Amino acid sequence: MFDRGPQGVQGPQGTSVGAGYVARKIETMPWKPWFAWRPVKIHGKYVWLEHIYRRCINTYVDMEDWTRYEYGTLFDVIKGD
Repeated sequence: MFDRGPQGVQGPQGTSVGAGYVARKIETMPWKPWFAWRPVKIHGKYVWLEHIYRRCINTYVDMEDWTRYEYGTLFDVIKGD
C-alpha cells in the first residue's frame, strides 16, 4: 500500500509533484514465533526469556527504508490486527 503523504502542487494527469510529495510504503509481515532472549515491551510490560510472537514492519520512504519489530502474544495473532 502506497501512501502519497503530504500533497504538493498538482502536476500532469492529476499527480502530486514538488517538495510536498512523499512516496512511502509500509509492509507488515505475518506473526512468527520468537524467543524473547532480551527484554521486549508487550502491551506496556517488559517480557523476556519467554516464547512470544514477533512481526517485522518495513517502511520505505524516498529510497530510504527501515525495519522495526512489533511483539505480541498469541491473542494478538488470533486477533489479526
